[in-house]
Amino acid sequence: MTRQTKWVAWLATMVLAAAVHAAPVSGQGTWETTLQARDLNGDSVTDAFYDTALNITWLRNANVNGLMNWPTANAWANGLSFGGYTDWRLPTMVDTGAPGCNWTLAGGTDCGYNVQTATSEMAHLFYVSLGNKAFCAPGDAVCAVAQAGFGLTNTGDFESLVEAFYWSGLEYALNPSDAWYFLNTRGIQHFDAQNTSLFFALAVRPGDVVAAAVPEPQAVALALTALGALALVRRRRPR
Repeated sequence: MTRQTKWVAWLATMVLAAAVHAAPVSGQGTWETTLQARDLNGDSVTDAFYDTALNITWLRNANVNGLMNWPTANAWANGLSFGGYTDWRLPTMVDTGAPGCNWTLAGGTDCGYNVQTATSEMAHLFYVSLGNKAFCAPGDAVCAVAQAGFGLTNTGDFESLVEAFYWSGLEYALNPSDAWYFLNTRGIQHFDAQNTSLFFALAVRPGDVVAAAVPEPQAVALALTALGALALVRRRRPR
């Protein structure tokens, strides 16, 4: 696939993303058990997900700053401070350094469709956690016909996770002016120009987070009742 062809596909993706919104799909993928909700600022709203399979924490909002080139996206993630944590970054993967990219329609490497999920955080999120499918079925080296149900059919409980390109935090080993990305409309992992390509970015951080303590509504009600009773007793105490 040439860059010109890819950019035509990208424009089509933007139109599609504006018209189609994936939703949480119960029973598809492992997200309901492996992506544990975290409230970082104590407002009783989910801000992030701890990924028990990868031991990382995903920021829930997958479209904080909109489209960015790679240097801007990388600087944004590395400079992000949220919930008291400052060690956010872009998702990463393993670049084998193999020359070129044959798109590996059958899957199993770092580039193309159905890539290794054990070495790519975005691929693991797409294929395993959310249970989505690539345009080409695993093992189909010809891929003359798209497999049914491909693309971002399940977003889990993420906010603003759209059908589009998402940057990886890793430069392409054979050309430092390129960086890796993941395209969730077709399940593709590839690389493109850092400075001229405009993609989305999803922030992650290593390990779990210590969520802010949020009192249960019942506990708050009981505390207020106790304080009210105490004030009443003090008011009625004889002088």
